[in-house]
Amino acid sequence: MAMLTAARTLLLAAILAASPVVSGADDLTDFSAAVGRAELQYRVALRTLEASGRDETAAEVRLFREALQDAIARLDEHRPPQSESDDSYAGTMLQIDMAIVGALIVIDIGSREAARAALAPIGERLAKLRGRMEPR
Repeated sequence: MAMLTAARTLLLAAILAASPVVSGADDLTDFSAAVGRAELQYRVALRTLEASGRDETAAEVRLFREALQDAIARLDEHRPPQSESDDSYAGTMLQIDMAIVGALIVIDIGSREAARAALAPIGERLAKLRGRMEPR
């Protein structure tokens, strides 16, 4: 089971790494795609929490954090037009990153229920962030 999860994780990581980023794409599309990749990795981490052990879950959450940091870097490089005077994008990304660190600590302690509780608000924040990126 652990080898299957590891193989699935490696495949997903390869797909995410190879995901084409269209050069010249507008800033919001680039940022939105990075957030989408982070959301995908978040869902993988949740599934791993339910199906695997602490080490596998921590590894998937770390991959999620890396995907989120990629989105943060894209936000820094190309701030979406509607966020020019709105620092809440950066604030939301920081809150999510801090919540991930907290979740990793809880995962290391070993409580699956506490890890589930720590990860749940992250999904809500990602959904709100995605909603803010949709055209108005």
